[in-house]
Amino acid sequence: MNKNIYYTHKREPFFEIANSYISKDSRVLDIGPGVGSFPEYCERDDFYLFEGNPDTADILKKNYKNVFCGLLPKLPFDSNFFDVIHCSHVVEHLEPQIFYETLVEMDRCLKVGGCLVISAPLMWSGFYNDLSHVRPYNPKVYRNYLCGEQKNSRTRNLISTSYKQEELVYRYIASDNVINYYNAKGGALVGYLVKAINKIKNKGFLFMEKTGYTVVLKKY
Repeated sequence: MNKNIYYTHKREPFFEIANSYISKDSRVLDIGPGVGSFPEYCERDDFYLFEGNPDTADILKKNYKNVFCGLLPKLPFDSNFFDVIHCSHVVEHLEPQIFYETLVEMDRCLKVGGCLVISAPLMWSGFYNDLSHVRPYNPKVYRNYLCGEQKNSRTRNLISTSYKQEELVYRYIASDNVINYYNAKGGALVGYLVKAINKIKNKGFLFMEKTGYTVVLKKY
């Protein structure tokens, strides 16, 4: 298996990526922890958990020491406080300005030498099956605003140029989604391709759809 690809929607492989950047002395923030799956996977009860749902936060407090309840983008922590900030399947629920301001806050709270680890979906056939999804944000967004990769045409100010992308891993699932474009412009050719694809599918071949990613960015 290519180490930059996972054929699964299970979160454990992506938790392991994040965990590989955490030492026993690391101060870790988990944004949007839900029921606490990530600290449970890492077997740590000292992670800082920032949860937006008050009821969920109350449940987390029964098992974890450092639980904070609030809404993004504001993070109630000192600057340069964390060694690792983990954020799994949160950013796709944010409007663009809130997402941008959340990145600003992450940058403020992360120490030099620390890592941001962000997992999120891409646009795929099932993205809008969840009504809370606002829009997908692709990995280039982080390189644009945190690494300074794009030199112009930004709609918002550059946040930093101090980051470097350390790792980018995509996830895929087997897909039955072959769209019929017969009536589209140039539809005859595309229609032929769809027929060919369906013949291949009928022979038992799987088609893989890219659905998301985990990106690791280190602050220098």
